[in-house]
Amino acid sequence: MHSPGATVTAPARLPTSGPLAAWQDRAARTRTLLARAHGARPAIQGLGALVIYLAIWVLAETFPLLAHPGRPQLDQLSTDPNFYVWSLRWWPYAVAHGLNPLYTTLIGAPAGYGLAWVTSIPPLGLVAFPVTELAGPVVTFNLLVIVAIPLSGWAAFVVCRRLTGRFWASLAGGAVYGFSAYELNHIFSGQLNLAFAMLLPLMAYLMLAWRDRAIGSRTFVVLLALAMTVQFYLFLETFADMTAVLVLGLAAGYLLASRPDRKLIAALSLRVGIAYAIAVVLAAPYLKYALSHQPPGFSSRPDSASLKMASLVVPASSRTYGLGWLAHAAAPLLGPTQDGYVSIPLLAIAVALCVVAWRRRMTRFLAVMVVLLILLALGPTLHIDSLSAVATLPWGRVWSLPIARSAYPVRLMVFAFLALAVMTAMWLAGPSKRWWARWLLALLAGAAIVANTPPLALQDQLGFPAFITSGEYRHYLTPGETVVVLSRRGNVALLWQAQTDFYPTVAGGFINKAITAYDGVPAPVARLATGGLTKAHVQRFRSYLTTAKVGAILVEEKEAESWPAIFARLGLDGRAVGGVIVYKT
Repeated sequence: MHSPGATVTAPARLPTSGPLAAWQDRAARTRTLLARAHGARPAIQGLGALVIYLAIWVLAETFPLLAHPGRPQLDQLSTDPNFYVWSLRWWPYAVAHGLNPLYTTLIGAPAGYGLAWVTSIPPLGLVAFPVTELAGPVVTFNLLVIVAIPLSGWAAFVVCRRLTGRFWASLAGGAVYGFSAYELNHIFSGQLNLAFAMLLPLMAYLMLAWRDRAIGSRTFVVLLALAMTVQFYLFLETFADMTAVLVLGLAAGYLLASRPDRKLIAALSLRVGIAYAIAVVLAAPYLKYALSHQPPGFSSRPDSASLKMASLVVPASSRTYGLGWLAHAAAPLLGPTQDGYVSIPLLAIAVALCVVAWRRRMTRFLAVMVVLLILLALGPTLHIDSLSAVATLPWGRVWSLPIARSAYPVRLMVFAFLALAVMTAMWLAGPSKRWWARWLLALLAGAAIVANTPPLALQDQLGFPAFITSGEYRHYLTPGETVVVLSRRGNVALLWQAQTDFYPTVAGGFINKAITAYDGVPAPVARLATGGLTKAHVQRFRSYLTTAKVGAILVEEKEAESWPAIFARLGLDGRAVGGVIVYKT
């Protein structure tokens, strides 16, 4: 500022050409590049996190799937993996042929099966259609198994990175979610609908980005509605759980926020509500069909699929490393409750963060959410282990409601793992003082995760019989001919049908415990092996072949069990072709 009357000297004009101008030009370009690099830094770190998670997952578990992507390997003795192989092929096939994708007569002949209450993963089937069309549904399934865990970890990483700004702390937080017992148990079972849990962290990220004004309200609502819609079509139960958790989270956030911030939470709630309404409208056709075609077999099962308190700190029974007392504690904790294994070190991190950073509202919010989610995951009854109930919980009646009676309470733990992932990142991003103690506790939590992770159940010696791979089936079956497929392998009928682009129609096949028999074998056929060759069973078997218009029975030679002997006693002549015994009926 100059005094009145003072003489002001005009600044010297900078040259517009010459060495100085060129230097200024270069400096300006350098500043622009640095600004762009700084802006791209989170994206580069996110890509780096994804690459690290992917490398760990491939090297530790899924390299055989990558080495032989066209071979069905994962847990071939159970039914789920091959059902999802079938689902990946079904949705593109149904859309391309103008079929109702929520009902099919290509399996379960002659009546067919309704698929509205079955987790047939349409988003994955449609997005991955180019791979399926080019390489087949088994390749698509194996690739999705390879990327599911890393993508979930990456999605949690971006949430942690948004909150902490620290790469390594966020990398650890993402690993807590991506490699959690919940994620691993479902990917080991081939349950892609549950293992693809990346949308839940991404919804949380959108809320944080809106809070930080990184995205506008319109963009936020559109992206959140899209994420919610995809989650609905990926798995309806997770969508329902997400609804409850959103209500709880927004209510808890409002109560814990300062008075100025409550206006922000109210504005967020309004926009989330608008996004949810849009998602419901986009899901309405599916929802309407599902509600009007509910199968009669769905019943309440919350106790068997709820969290047992001991599961929080006791690992899987196969990972007790010869410790008798630990094996004894783990023995009763089988089934879905293992999804809730958190480990003592990870719980210690949550408690330690509460001790040192309780003043932070985010810490209090996360702690409240973890406690609420664990309590809800316990279901209607408190169990210490799977053997006996301790007490009926006050909210037990919730699980008797029509919308919740077929849900698994323990699956709410996926949201608890997300909160624990963020708490881990916040713990590691704390003050630099005694950083080594923070990381030591985090390494112990990582060791607990690794110790609880068994190798994938891979049966790479089975593959496809030559009857399928060589196209020999075309010489023995006509297009659309109804077949019964028998094998010790789970759901091999659906696997072969998907691989042959729905060439035969299948009698039987497993799609859901509430709708079909677990082995997927039609009951009149299955009774020949389980009930003996009584006159009544034989009559029902022959009547079924006529009613269902079964043209052939296919028995996989390697996994035939007692079927050839049974059919020989019935006077059926089979012909061995390319690893399959064909019985024409």
